[in-house]
Amino acid sequence: MITENDKLSDLISKNIDLLPVVHRLGLSTQIGEKTIHEVCTLHKKDLKFILGILNTYSSADYLPNPENVELTQLIEFLSKTHEFHKHTTIPRLYASLEQLKKLLPNEKRLIIIENFLNKYIAKLLAHIDFEEKEIFPLAGKKFNQEEKSQSPNLKKLFKQHTNVENELSDFKIILIRHIPADADMELIHDLLHTLAHFENEQRDHARFEDKILIPKLFALQSN
Repeated sequence: MITENDKLSDLISKNIDLLPVVHRLGLSTQIGEKTIHEVCTLHKKDLKFILGILNTYSSADYLPNPENVELTQLIEFLSKTHEFHKHTTIPRLYASLEQLKKLLPNEKRLIIIENFLNKYIAKLLAHIDFEEKEIFPLAGKKFNQEEKSQSPNLKKLFKQHTNVENELSDFKIILIRHIPADADMELIHDLLHTLAHFENEQRDHARFEDKILIPKLFALQSN
């Protein structure tokens, strides 16, 4: 369990994949030897919220108490996560695949892999667009009586998460099963590591939305 007295540098050292999360939380500078409490104080961040995010990304069994999570903060973090994947993770995946194609220009299996990636990314971007246009704005909306009884978009989000997670896992398995004989294994490893990190982030992202965001939005509709 991560506490406010833990040094942020020690936490990142033990799990480098937390660094992008720390950056999205606005805590990636002036870390030094400071504790999480000290870094949050320095950057004027909500300590409870920060600890909830860090513990969730560090343990699949942890989720913060929804009552301790403020909707505006959560949506800001989820939006920054979308931006990170659109501008960092997805380009990184395509860059690795392009390198493989240059090294193996006649490898037909790479075409299959690329087609699968294209379809997945298209669905993911549509899912992100749906969340940002249809779900996130609900946090600041006043609902009339008719709207309170209808929540199709919130229910739709649950199903989308399952599809997004399953298809990313399928893509990783397809890539593993069809590694070309002459492929650069370091490049394959980098690609698979990016996919694995992406998969873990997507799972945690969905947990925040399914277990905290959506219930809170349902509660807003019922008030």
